[in-house]
Amino acid sequence: MEANTLKLASYKVFTIVAFILLAKFNIISACENSPIPTNSTLTKIDYTATNYGNTTIPSESNYTQTFKSYIKASCNSTTYPSICYKTLFPYATKIEADPLKLCNVSLSLALKAAKSASSTISKILKKNNLTKIAEQVVQDCFGNVKDSIGELKDSLDAMGHLDGVDRKFQISNIKTWVSASITNDQTCSDGFDEMNVDSTLTDKIRKIVLDVARKTSNALYFINNNVY
Repeated sequence: MEANTLKLASYKVFTIVAFILLAKFNIISACENSPIPTNSTLTKIDYTATNYGNTTIPSESNYTQTFKSYIKASCNSTTYPSICYKTLFPYATKIEADPLKLCNVSLSLALKAAKSASSTISKILKKNNLTKIAEQVVQDCFGNVKDSIGELKDSLDAMGHLDGVDRKFQISNIKTWVSASITNDQTCSDGFDEMNVDSTLTDKIRKIVLDVARKTSNALYFINNNVY
């Protein structure tokens, strides 16, 4: 009796093992024969615009183009649109389509131009090859540009504090400082008209100061039309 029971149990175990091995063989065979091409588009990751259901997620390039379109539309109304495009396009992804960021970046670039102009004028003064009159005119211009730098710095600092209760007061100060900065640039340029200064030197300094004034003028336009 015990011998028959043992034989029956052994037979059941053998049957189960055989069934498992057969099933495994069939699965492996099916996988090997499955027609999945190596270049299937399902195996590729597309980083361009992707559609999930009814929602399309734009690619990074689409976002950048949108931001550049915003800058172009904004620059079209400024006094110096070509300078505006050239200056701001590289910062499209930083500005996005945010009016305050547009104002801040514009002011920052005007400040950068003013610092560059100040550095150039300082080097001219250090050469010690100017006439007495020319040196006085250039020195006065240098002071004007330094004042312009201070006013642009004050404006940028105030732009970072527009969330307080004195918002209107801060905005008024910003507009006053930026306007004063433009006036200082103009004063520098006018100084060369009143004195007999070498034309080459005059043109060189006027060119860089005029660049500052134009970038500052565009920044003021954005502030007047976007900051309330």
